[in-house]
Amino acid sequence: MNLELKPIGVVRVGMDDEAVRNSWRGVKGELEIFPEYEEGLDGIDGFSHLILLTYLDRIGDEGRRVLKVKFRRLGRFGIPYEDMREVGVFCTDSPVRPNPIALTIVRLLGRRGRFLSVDGLDVFDGTPILDIKAYTHRRVIGEISVPKWFEEIEERVRERLGELL
Repeated sequence: MNLELKPIGVVRVGMDDEAVRNSWRGVKGELEIFPEYEEGLDGIDGFSHLILLTYLDRIGDEGRRVLKVKFRRLGRFGIPYEDMREVGVFCTDSPVRPNPIALTIVRLLGRRGRFLSVDGLDVFDGTPILDIKAYTHRRVIGEISVPKWFEEIEERVRERLGELL
């Protein structure tokens, strides 16, 4: 099977990759939708949040073969690498994965034609946008459960970052 996806736009954050990496809650930026897809934005005004699907185009072939990872991002916030548990890539939001597709929920701040101002981006400037979906009440899940190892990670981050989590 051969899949072909065509980007509908690109992310613009106006900062370097390192600034995005070092953000815990994401950064403000703009979604530039290509002119031929602008009509697909009709009715988007008024939604508070959007689901953004992007293609992590900077992940090479080696990164696409990775199936086990550690939460490397936590190292940026003072958690020693050796203290991080190695887990399967499908229970993380690691960018290295067989199909480097990212899902991010962003706050919609405003719209100017085919440009959407958003907050909460965790992808780099120029990242191709594959799709946008409105975040609706139907998608909200009130109660979830996570494994004990994940709760321990959250607790460590909370100890280091406090309210930032």
